[in-house]
Amino acid sequence: MSETRTDSPGAARRQSVRAFKKSVILDAAQRTLDRDGIEGATMRAIAKEAGYTPGALYAYYPNKDDVLAGLLCRSLGRVSRTIRHAMKKRGRGPADPVELASLLSAHYRRETGEFDLLLTVLQSRRINHLSPGMARTLNGRLIAALSPIAEALGAAGRWKARPAGEATTQAAGLALGILLLENSGRLSALEMDGVSLTAGGFATLLSREPPSTSSKAGGAATGDIGAMK
Repeated sequence: MSETRTDSPGAARRQSVRAFKKSVILDAAQRTLDRDGIEGATMRAIAKEAGYTPGALYAYYPNKDDVLAGLLCRSLGRVSRTIRHAMKKRGRGPADPVELASLLSAHYRRETGEFDLLLTVLQSRRINHLSPGMARTLNGRLIAALSPIAEALGAAGRWKARPAGEATTQAAGLALGILLLENSGRLSALEMDGVSLTAGGFATLLSREPPSTSSKAGGAATGDIGAMK
């Protein structure tokens, strides 16, 4: 990924000002989203909240999908910091992958608005409209949130990078799927508890012995979360 050169003080300042203005827009987008919901958070409404004209907004975000993805990147950043903080508190001892995965699940169980945002952004009709730069940024934030779990599996000395990444992705998918059923009321209708189901799934996926072989379908883009940082 190429980066904008910031050799001169002027270029660095312009980059800093642009980052600040994008942050202001995301702050305004979050307020609009909280007040008016996903559908009500139009580019015009976000621009008004931020104090920009709609045309000026498009100079920083080409479409609403990029704005929503920017908010999701913030959410994933909070998840990453929570997980890294838990690892730091543990000190030199090995991190428990089940515990780390549970932090991700607990975050989105608690922050229902962020979970709804995640589901919205990852819809195919939205994810396919992201600008290339935002798509790369979102992928990076997702990898940063999941890679500590894969690293914890690898630190056990039994898991290689690829199967550890696959198990981590499976665990994340399981957690988000259970949350979807839980938030829609389907689990209560079935008299099931989402926390218990998630804990059992994590124990099955992340506490077992690693598989002897790993599927090669999808190539390097889908398997090795740890190595993709």
